[in-house]
Order: sequence, then structure tokens, then C-alpha cells
Amino acid sequence: MKLNTSTGLNTLNQAQLQQENLLKKLANGRRINSAADDAAGLQIANQLSSSINAKAQGERNLYDGISLSWVYEQALQGVNDNFAELGRMAVAAGNGIYGTQERQALQKEANGLLDNARQIIDNTEFAGKKLFGADASINFESGNGALSLTATDLGTALQNQNAFNLDLTNPAGAAQALGRIEQARDFIGALQAEAGAEANRFAAAARNSSGQQVAESAARSRIADLDYARASSDRAAANILTQSSINVAMQARISSERALSLLS
Repeated sequence: MKLNTSTGLNTLNQAQLQQENLLKKLANGRRINSAADDAAGLQIANQLSSSINAKAQGERNLYDGISLSWVYEQALQGVNDNFAELGRMAVAAGNGIYGTQERQALQKEANGLLDNARQIIDNTEFAGKKLFGADASINFESGNGALSLTATDLGTALQNQNAFNLDLTNPAGAAQALGRIEQARDFIGALQAEAGAEANRFAAAARNSSGQQVAESAARSRIADLDYARASSDRAAANILTQSSINVAMQARISSERALSLLS
């Protein structure tokens, strides 16, 4: 079938192109499939996608930081628990009724607790990274800047305080040991407080990142995603226009043939 006028041909072609474009959009749910659909919108949507992806990875990094903080703080608590028991034993060693044999037993038990504390310090790690090996700042990129957990060389710090050199075999040594133990526990407690505060900062940053991702995803959706109701309505209108163009062309052809028949 041929159309009789260029106007009719153009109308039909435009309607068919519109239908094809709408079918593509309905198939993938996207309003913008190329720069031809909306050049500025495509650029903004791409920028938002990049930002969302970066923040999503940053959020995962932050939750790794939270997990590391928990491991670090729990290890500190383990060391603190051992020193708390050592404090009890140092007080017990000041009991005047204890003889040499009892004090030797206390010393042996104290040495075991000190070994436990050293073992925690030497073996605590996260993802293969030792947490008490050196004074360091462990950074986690959030997508909006880096947050850090401060790790301490706890073994060296306690060694410098003579916390591992405790003598419970005599009252004078027990009194001195008690002072060192209290100093060590104060130091460990301060590290725990710092680790807890840093874990809270990680959690707050992760919540903020999640909120930003939701907002940016909504903005991207408004720009790039398809309004199905409107697209379906536009497709129905394009179908009507196509059918109308064909019907008009057919009527024009029939009328032309009848006129020629009458003239002949």
C-alpha cells in the first residue's frame, strides 16, 4: 500500500518511530536509554549512579570498621579481665596469714594470667591483620572522607609500665604489683572507651551514608526511570495515530480510484 501524500507518510513514520521508542522504554523500564532521549538528564543520572556506588562501597567499608572495633574492644576487655583477677590476687597476697607456699601458689596463678593477657595481645587479629602489633591508625574510606580506628601496641605499653613484672611472693611486692595493675587497668579502660567512641562514629557515618544513598537513588529514579502509566497512554495514542494514518491513506486511495473510474 502506498500513501498518497508526503504529509501522511511523515505522520505514519513518526507514529511508528514513537511506538518503537516507547516499546523499548517499556521493555527495560528506563525513560533515558541514550543521550538522544535526554542528554542533560543522562549526565545527571550517571553522576548520581557514580555517587551511589561509591557510597555503597563506603558503607561496606564502615561496617568492616565497626566489626574491627568490636574485635579490638573485646580483646581489650579480655586483657582487662585478666588484670582484674590479678588485682584480686595482689590483694590476697597482702594477707598476713599466707605463708611461703601459699604465696608461691598465688605467683604461679598470676603468671598464668599474665600469659593469658600476652596471648590475647599477640594473637588478636582481624582479616589477617594483627591489631596490637604497633601504634597505627587504620583508615576506612566512607565515600565522604575517611574514618580511622587508632590501634595501640598494647604489649609494649604494658611492658613499659612493668605490668608484666609482678611479684606476689612477699607483701611489699604485692603492694607494688597492685599499683601497677591499677595503672594498667586504667590505661586499658581508656583504650576501650576510645574504641567504643570510634565504633559509634563508624555507625553514625554508615547510617548517614545509607540515607544519602536512598535520597540519591530516588533522585536518579525520577530522572531516569520510566513512568509506566504515561508511557502506556502515549503508546495507545501512537497506535491510534498509526491506525488513523493508514485508514486515511486507504480512503484517499479508494476515493482516487473511484474518481479515475468515473472520468474514464
